[in-house]
Parts: sequence; structure tokens; C-alpha cells
Amino acid sequence: MGRCYSHADLPLPLPLPDTWAVVVNWNGAHLLGACLDALARQSHPVTVVVVDNGSTDDSEKVVTRRPGVHWCAVGENLGFARGSNVGIRRALDAGARFVALVNTDVVVEPDWIERLVAGAEAHPEAGIFGGLLLFADDPGRVNSTGLVMDAVGRVRDRDFGVELARLAREDGPTLGVTGGAVLLRADTLRRVGLLDPAYFAYYEDADLCARARRAGIGCRYVAAARARHGFGSTIGAGSPRQRYLLARNHLRFVATHLPLWKAVPVVAALVLLRLGVMAPRELVLGRTALARSHVRGALDGASLSARPLLERLAALWPRASPRD
Repeated sequence: MGRCYSHADLPLPLPLPDTWAVVVNWNGAHLLGACLDALARQSHPVTVVVVDNGSTDDSEKVVTRRPGVHWCAVGENLGFARGSNVGIRRALDAGARFVALVNTDVVVEPDWIERLVAGAEAHPEAGIFGGLLLFADDPGRVNSTGLVMDAVGRVRDRDFGVELARLAREDGPTLGVTGGAVLLRADTLRRVGLLDPAYFAYYEDADLCARARRAGIGCRYVAAARARHGFGSTIGAGSPRQRYLLARNHLRFVATHLPLWKAVPVVAALVLLRLGVMAPRELVLGRTALARSHVRGALDGASLSARPLLERLAALWPRASPRD
């Protein structure tokens, strides 16, 4: 798929570091330089690959000016999940032990990978690691220290908006880690699979963490691994596109991971809520694009939820044995 190469050396130079960083990019030339420069300053050796989702800006020129960064142009917008999988497969094929996913709008501290790898070496029972993510425009406030989930399966950043001076979060297990700045153990990916491409963007990280937990693999927070996030710089915080993806993917996540007795009524209730309450409310407020995002999110989310729900229901009844 597409064309992949390094501006420094073709083919890939050997031996490569056992840690890779995958950066999925779509028209992010204005963000890419700072992200890649931060990865170049890492104290732990890392191979960096940029998976480009059909950009039409100067993204390739940004990478060209940074020898050693591998460029993989897939020619179309695959989304974050499928795009990440392109880079992850490349890393796994090269024998990587760890794969980091880093958003274009994230700038990691020089010891970010070193701290996360140290956490992974100290905790072999875990396979997904994240650190302290701060807002780039307000580094005195926390963007994320992991993921939390409410009673209806909505997944959010833990400690979102908390003042850094008041944060008292120690290293330890967490329900999940945001996919914008995460270190994944390669053996975990081989065991539970890669990101689910059906999500496109949003909830794919929560889904991976849930599958890992089901396999007995933990997620951990490493406070000393710090990074800054330009929150909303890629899709746009609160944009119709973001609202649509969150609505759609929330339904698929609920259908896949909540207890079945709860998933069926929650999916139905959420679809009705968006169609009957949230979309009309946006229309009354004159926000047609947001109303449309609720309608499309509900309908597409219901469609994406059908298969996992039917598969789980079918699993309740074992197939009848063939007659003699």
C-alpha cells in the first residue's frame, strides 16, 4: 500500500532500534516539524515513521529535511486507526519490541520514551503505557493521565483540566491510555491484534485497551513521561466532524465491550437520544451542522454496532450438532 522509504537510506538501515514511533499525518505540515524534532531528541534510540494519509500540503518536505525519518505515503485518508496499523506492521516486521503512537500535535519530552520503556521493563504484566499529557497552550493544566469510563461506556481523559500543581496521581494501573501518546509492547499487539480500523479515529485506543484487559494484559500510567498536546489541533475540538466520530464510535464501543445485558438497551437509548433530543436541540439553536452530526453519528453508529451485538448474542446459543 502506497510508497514507504527513508530519506536517509534505502532500504531500511540495519540494525534498527527496537523501539519505533509511528506518527500518522494528514495535512499536518504546520505541526509535524515540532513533533519530529522532539522525537529526534529522545534519549532512548527510536526509529520514526510518518504514515501520511494523502496530504496535499508540504508534509513530505518537512520529513525530507529530517534525515532518518521514514515516510510512508498511503495516498488516501485511512484515518488514525488504519494509518497507525500501517506503521505498526512496519515496526513489527522489523522486529520492534515497542511501538509508540504519537499524534502530530504532540511534543514529547526528551526522556519520554526512556521513561515509558523503563516502566514496561519493570512491569511485564502490562502492555500499554502512557504518561502525563499536558495542554500545549496551558502546560500548567492536565490533558490526560489515562482513560476513565462512565456507566454508559463514554470514555474520557482522566484528570482532564486539573491544575498540574494540584495533581496527586502516582504511577500505577489505569483503565486505558490515550492513543495520541502511548507506548505499546509489540508482544501485546501480536496477541490481541492491532487497532480496529472501523473506528477511523476516536475510541480505537479505548477498544485496544479493553481487548488487552480481556486478555489479562494491563495498562499503566508513568507520571515522569511527559508530553504536551495541542488539544483539538487536528480534527478540531467540538467540530461537527469530531462530534460525529465520537457519537458513532461510542456506540460501537458500547456494543463491543459493555456487558451484553447492558449494551443492547444502552445502544438503543443512545440512538434515540441523539435522534430525538440532541439533534432537534441543535436545530432549535440554529446549529445545523451539529444536528446533522448527531443524526449521522446515531445512524452510522447503530450500523457499526449491529455486527458485534449479533455476534455476542449468537455466542449465547451454541450451534446444534449435525444429525447422524
